[in-house]
Order: sequence, then structure tokens, then C-alpha cells
Amino acid sequence: MLSRRLALPLATGLLVALAPPLARPAQADPVEWARRLGNDYLQAQQVTRGKGVTVALLGDGVASGVHTLDGRLAKEKDFVHTPHPKRVFGTLIATYLAGSGPTSDSPFGVRGLAPAVRVLPVRIEASSKEAGFEKWNKTADWDDIIAKGIRYAADQKADVIVLLPGDEDRWGLIRSAVAYALSKNAVIIASSSNDDAAGIVSPRANAGVIGVAALNAKGKRDGKMTTASTRTFVAAPGFKQPTTGPGNDPWTFWGGGPAVTWVAAAVALVKAEYPKLTPPQVEQAIALSARNPKGRGRYDTDIGFGIVNPDGALKEARTLAKAPPSAPPAQPAVLDTEHFGGKPSAIRAVPYNPVWIGGFGALMLAGLASIVVAVRLFTRRRS
Repeated sequence: MLSRRLALPLATGLLVALAPPLARPAQADPVEWARRLGNDYLQAQQVTRGKGVTVALLGDGVASGVHTLDGRLAKEKDFVHTPHPKRVFGTLIATYLAGSGPTSDSPFGVRGLAPAVRVLPVRIEASSKEAGFEKWNKTADWDDIIAKGIRYAADQKADVIVLLPGDEDRWGLIRSAVAYALSKNAVIIASSSNDDAAGIVSPRANAGVIGVAALNAKGKRDGKMTTASTRTFVAAPGFKQPTTGPGNDPWTFWGGGPAVTWVAAAVALVKAEYPKLTPPQVEQAIALSARNPKGRGRYDTDIGFGIVNPDGALKEARTLAKAPPSAPPAQPAVLDTEHFGGKPSAIRAVPYNPVWIGGFGALMLAGLASIVVAVRLFTRRRS
């Protein structure tokens, strides 16, 4: 899903948007969830920024030369070998996760959610817009490629493995690879984005994989992005968010991409502070700390255990680190499906005009609290 947009909101107007309306009747604040989320990440970053943690991104690759990733990007492993890779989506996720912020060479560089992590790109899919895609899509054994990618990441001692939507018809290969990675103490995260048109379902249904649902600006499951499902473990923002793409260009992306990045960052922060925690213990910390309106540890198929909360997860992890390894948090017993479609997922991202940075984008670069601005603007447009 690609299109161009131009936005020219004034920065001052956006700052005012953070203040509550003066003459509006008392009502529930539609962005309170986002304010809490931003604060949870800011508090967690006071403890750790993810130093010492390697996050493997299994997708379409990560572009080199993106300055906000300088010193944070490991050598890419390519299982695809098409001649002219685009490496767009993986780059957007990598910068949103690990970006150091604006630099003199990259004024649009974003600051990541876990800015001290090391990113290991593992290329397991081709972009539909790159040369050689059609041939690759018809001939590639995607099950085998995904399994090899997972095993490679585990062998490279990745602490966190982020797996974007893929193709799976023979579950044995994937399950075996997932089990192998878990045995190496890697935590696996996959998008729960819903690409029905392409028949895409990620391996989040596998035991031991944290499936992530995308939230809309109201903090509810985005029905266009994520289907209510027992595959969902936790939820995070999936509405449009700014990031940096290949060539240091500013982009906006949405859907499963940003959602899975928020959760990957939370897991990375936990692993940085408590590296000896097992994957089940990390899952337990994420589950028990997630913010769920129904209460701590409650589960539903819309948002799983709730909205990810890294500050709370660090506190839960501290308790778990003092105790013997325990069983993973209760996973839904019934899986919806065990079938993958045969196409790569749609890229929900757009390049945006640099003038956008002068308004809304400038605020986003200022820190996590600016997510409140995005949510408030979105909800006001619909009110």
C-alpha cells in the first residue's frame, strides 16, 4: 500500500493540541492510553536503552548508509539474492527501533524506541516492486527460507528475532526453527497484521512466538490491520508514525510494522537489563505488565494481554530474575489456522515531503510523548 501525502500542520498548533480543551464537558481523555504508553517507554529508557542486545529483523533487508543507524547495523545475511533489493520496510523498522536521532548528514533521522540495540538484518523476502520479484515469488521455497532465517539469527546469538508476515504451508520446518531459536534463548516476535487479500498470516500462532496486534489512534484493535484472534499476545500502536527510510529519506508507516517495533523494543529493553531471563520469563513479564482495561493478566482476542508496557515489564522482570524459570503465561489453547498464503505482505508505508518535518514531524523527533499529538489530531478529525 503506497501513496504520497503532504501535510503542513503548524508546530505551535500541535503543541496546543497537547493541552486539554478549555470549554469542553468533562469526559474520558481519548489519548490517555497514548500518554501512558509514552511515559512507560520514557521511564524504561531511564533504566536501559537496549545496549548489548541484538535484534534480528527477518524481512526484506535493511539499507546501508542510513546515518541514524551508524554503528548499530550488523552485516546483512541475504537468503533471497534478487539483483536490486529495495530494502524499504526493514529499514523503516530498523530506524524506528534503533535510530540515534537526527544527525548533520541525516536531519530527518528518528530516535528509536530502543536506541542502543544492535540490528541484525536477515533478508528472507523480496519487495514486489524490485527487479526479479516475480521469478523469485514463483520459485522460492519460502518455508525453507524462513526456517533458515530463524536458525541463522539464533546462531548469530540474536536476543530478539522479529519475523514479518510470511508464507508457511509446512509447519514442521517453522516449528522446528522456532524451537531451535527458543533453545538459544531468543525471544521471537511476529506481526499479527491482517492481510486477508494476500492471504498472509504470520507464525504468531506458534507457541513461543509473541504475536502483536495493531491499535488505532483510540487505543482499540484496528480491524483493518488485525483480526480478533487467539494468535494475538499483546498490542501496540499501528496508526501512521514517522520513521527514516533508505537514502535517509523521511517516511511514514503504519500497521503491523510499527506495532511489532514497539513490542520488539520493549522486549529488547527487558533482555538488556536481564539477559539471563528465558523466553517464557520474558513473555510472562510482557503479559503481566501489559495494560488491559479488564485487569492485570486478563486476556482477550482483541489486544491479547493488553497494551505493551516496557516500564512495567522491567519491574516484572526484576521479580522473575530472582525466581527459578517458570512456565510461560497462559497461551490461548485453540489456534485459528495453520496456513500461510503465498505472497509477501503489503508494505504499509509512504515517503513524505521533507517540509512535513517542519511541523508534525519535528515534534515526533522530539521524543515519545509526541505520539499523544498524533492521536489527538486523529481523534479530533473524527469527532
